[in-house]
Amino acid sequence: MRLLVPLLSLLTVSCVSANYWTFSHFAHGTTYHIVVKNPPAGTAEKIADVFSEIDMTFSMFNPESLTSRINRNETDAVTPLFEYLFAMAKQVNAATDGYFDSTVAPLVDAWGFGPSGVQAEPDVDSLMEFVGMGKVRIKAGTSVAAGRIIKDEPRVRLDFSSIAKGFTVDRLALMLDGEGVDSYMVEVGGEVRVKGTNEKYRREWRIQIDKPAFGIVSEREAMVAFSGGLRAIATSGNYRNWFVDESGRTRVHTIDPLTGFPSIGEILSVSIVAAECALADAWATGIMASGTVERAQRMLERAPAGIEYYVVSGDEGNSTSAFHSPGFPLMDN
Repeated sequence: MRLLVPLLSLLTVSCVSANYWTFSHFAHGTTYHIVVKNPPAGTAEKIADVFSEIDMTFSMFNPESLTSRINRNETDAVTPLFEYLFAMAKQVNAATDGYFDSTVAPLVDAWGFGPSGVQAEPDVDSLMEFVGMGKVRIKAGTSVAAGRIIKDEPRVRLDFSSIAKGFTVDRLALMLDGEGVDSYMVEVGGEVRVKGTNEKYRREWRIQIDKPAFGIVSEREAMVAFSGGLRAIATSGNYRNWFVDESGRTRVHTIDPLTGFPSIGEILSVSIVAAECALADAWATGIMASGTVERAQRMLERAPAGIEYYVVSGDEGNSTSAFHSPGFPLMDN
């Protein structure tokens, strides 16, 4: 999760229609695209403030962030923002049988997707000694003292990349709600939250789910429509973040925290709809990491109310199929 600064100087602002404005550029190592109806004065500055807050709290790529300092054991004091997301990560970890895990930082780094670069052949057994959400917890603070993070093993390192993009979307939406905005679409790296209507097309917000094809491909797999209310969608897949290492092996960014190896299996992509984008982001990652349709279905059957899903799977012959929950807001293609 990288933040390119100074963010405000890079921000692109354009008018979509008479009342709708777009704010877009780069942040967190990805792109963002925010469409706002009648944005109040100072919206661009407030967007920059949200990205800065997330970066300074959760980024593994910013050495001054709270997460980076916790990972180096330079502090154990946490903030309410950190506590909130950590608690959600713990909750989803339990609900997904451990397949969503925010302690995978050593594995992510060793397989070539973290700050330090690529390791030729990770010593997975050694790394797994300090991976697991059960090895870290937060001791609640008081009215005069911050909460404290407790590690059973000092080499435990946290990686919130698979939930922080969704959380950024939520924080941006919360800011816009506080400004009284009644219609918007917030998208950060493909994670989306919407409210109200899309005036440009005079209809509900519509979000495309891409086909899970490796490479730069934007063919439609499915389309969802959000009519009124407040909804979020997050999609997880390996087809946007992967590389072939020196031995010719394909490495993908989704790590199975139970084995320590990249998760390459039947599941090609997972899209989750929920009220909170962070929750959708975490569930999509956990289901993706599970690797098999059987495990995914078992976990999704136990998902809390409000979680809807669309899962694409495939076999060695490159044929694909999809299954989804009855409440997933799927449009006819």
